[in-house]
Amino acid sequence: MPLQEQASLWNDTTIKMLDGYSGTLQAGGILGRSENESTSNLLLLAVGGAGELTMNGEVCRVGASFACHVVKGTAFTLTATTDELYYIAMAYQAFSIEGASFAMPSYRKHPLQLSFVQNALTQTEWIQQAEKIIAKWRRGEGLECFHAHALLQVMIYELIMDYECGQGGAESDGVEVVASYIASSYRRNLELKDLVALAGCSVRQLQRRFKQEKQRGPMEYVIQLRMENASRMLRYTEASIGSIAERIGYRDMYYFSRAFKKYYGVSPLHYRLEHAARRDTDYTEALLRTRTASSYESAQGPVICHLRGEYPVTAAPRRIAVLDVQYADHLLALGLSPAGSVGSGSASVKFPPYIRAGLEQTELLGTYEYPDLSALERLSPDLIICTEVHDRHMEHLSRIAPVLMFRRNENWQTILGLFGELTGRRAEAKHILADYHQRTTLLSEELAPLLDGQSVALIRPLDSLVRVHSAAHRTGAVLYRDLGLPVPLFVADASDTAYHISVDRLPAVRASHYFLLSNETMQGGLSTTEQHVRQMLGQDERQHLHPVDSTTWIGCYGPTGINGIVDQIEQALLG
Repeated sequence: MPLQEQASLWNDTTIKMLDGYSGTLQAGGILGRSENESTSNLLLLAVGGAGELTMNGEVCRVGASFACHVVKGTAFTLTATTDELYYIAMAYQAFSIEGASFAMPSYRKHPLQLSFVQNALTQTEWIQQAEKIIAKWRRGEGLECFHAHALLQVMIYELIMDYECGQGGAESDGVEVVASYIASSYRRNLELKDLVALAGCSVRQLQRRFKQEKQRGPMEYVIQLRMENASRMLRYTEASIGSIAERIGYRDMYYFSRAFKKYYGVSPLHYRLEHAARRDTDYTEALLRTRTASSYESAQGPVICHLRGEYPVTAAPRRIAVLDVQYADHLLALGLSPAGSVGSGSASVKFPPYIRAGLEQTELLGTYEYPDLSALERLSPDLIICTEVHDRHMEHLSRIAPVLMFRRNENWQTILGLFGELTGRRAEAKHILADYHQRTTLLSEELAPLLDGQSVALIRPLDSLVRVHSAAHRTGAVLYRDLGLPVPLFVADASDTAYHISVDRLPAVRASHYFLLSNETMQGGLSTTEQHVRQMLGQDERQHLHPVDSTTWIGCYGPTGINGIVDQIEQALLG
């Protein structure tokens, strides 16, 4: 086909959206259209369940997420085989922008005239984009409809690119399904044949696809996860090498030691001793790599690096005022009490209950959003610690005392280390962090066999939507990184701290346990959205619904608050 003709094939082609709708199929529910009804092309996206799709006389099973392109004149039937299969359908017409009939080139079928299915393709972003397209199209406004057509064209382009390249999302997501299974089951005696059956392909195909995505084969991936977990336990716990070997799936301690040495180049015992000796050096280097919240040693002593510059610590400050409750938590954990602190709440300002007893002699300085600057002046502190939210007050604050400003979302472990440098309690800070790592590592090992094959979601009902948090969220990091709890496949690839779904789509998350960030305490009752969420989860899943106070889980990022969150997680999953 001449290059000019091939370019024209796409340059002169455009699409027009004709209809868009969505719904949820219960088990046994059917969605379809006959040949007579098939007067346009259709893009069908589904997520959250499984089913059977009959098209062109063939029956195929569709997984928890798929995309289906159905051309004009093709009948299809989608039957849900599990509860809550959420779908979105968008009908469109492809035509020449010059108004000519849409011609199919002779050398092959045009992708827009092919019906095909790609399992495990549809990502959360696709569903959100499709919902946005339909919302714009339904408004019926000229510019909004124009935008809907453009967005749909982009979506079809991405689908065709996957199809044309021959490496569609089905392969990529098939690898993720196997990888997720390995992540939750690597402590067991896994065999390649079991993983192949899960992927629904040959051994050779799985090996090739897995190596493309993960740079190693599936069984090598099993070893990687085992070794990484063993490394964590050797660094942060005092568990014996034999106990560690058994916990990660090795019955023979000597075989584990050989495997560990092959992977890391040293024996488990040597690794543990080497890490203990290197810990102080690593800690200092890590702080220097994040200059906005770090410290370094000078000839005069430690220097704290913060958002507004550097603060040389010539002497430990005696009267510290903090404009975020998390900083009060850090000081109390180190055995100190701030001279003044903001509180939480709006109608009646107070200190959080988990640190209230330690702040009896602390002056109340308003709230985080609205600090009482007059009270701060009367306090006469020798150091003020605040966040970027208080930047508008910086000139006023600087006239009162020296100021340290950190990002509010800075890692609490980094801040604790800096507070240790600032107050001359470096050893105490390291001891707190070591205890936390040991505790979460041991709890992770205790929870692993109980959560085998299950997943844990962190959700927060808003006015009309539900926010599903990922490991990028600070509390999500406690669940998924520190404790290693299994992330639902529905959110495993989320790169942002959270994304939003409608309440009706919540069952599509398909988690075994839900930590629900409830606003009941703050609002004095359940919101309509939260009531709907509790109803949507159903009777069986409600037994695994764990409501927790959103103010505490979102607002407390000091050592006491974080350990309190771990306490609640432990009680919910082991109690």
